[in-house]
Amino acid sequence: MVATNGATARKGFRIPERTALINFQGTDYDGAEIRVRLSVTFAQFIALRESAQGEDQEGMARLFGETVLMDWNLEDADGKLIPADGDGMLAIPLELTNLVVQHWVEEVAGVPSPLSEPSGNIDTLAAASTAMATE
Repeated sequence: MVATNGATARKGFRIPERTALINFQGTDYDGAEIRVRLSVTFAQFIALRESAQGEDQEGMARLFGETVLMDWNLEDADGKLIPADGDGMLAIPLELTNLVVQHWVEEVAGVPSPLSEPSGNIDTLAAASTAMATE
């Protein structure tokens, strides 16, 4: 390859998208599979961290659903698929929402899975994602 100024052009590098498949073996959610994006941009990470530190739990769930959540096999009580997006994050039980966020934080931080028990206080999405601010 040759650049227009006569210098050799460098070949571009496409940044790979890293993902993780979260499962919940040995819990009440055994069988649930949730695919999340690990390679979020720095801007997305900052927005998630700031949202987690604030009071807007709904905004945090929506932002997580839109930027991190890729796919899942979750159904509602009628057997209809719950959308894997911000609205879906708000439609699932709080305990599962907290587990999803916590496992994502641990995957991004490189903590090995599976975990025997959730670590720390995960009573709110903010608490579950506090590790984002400290990692």
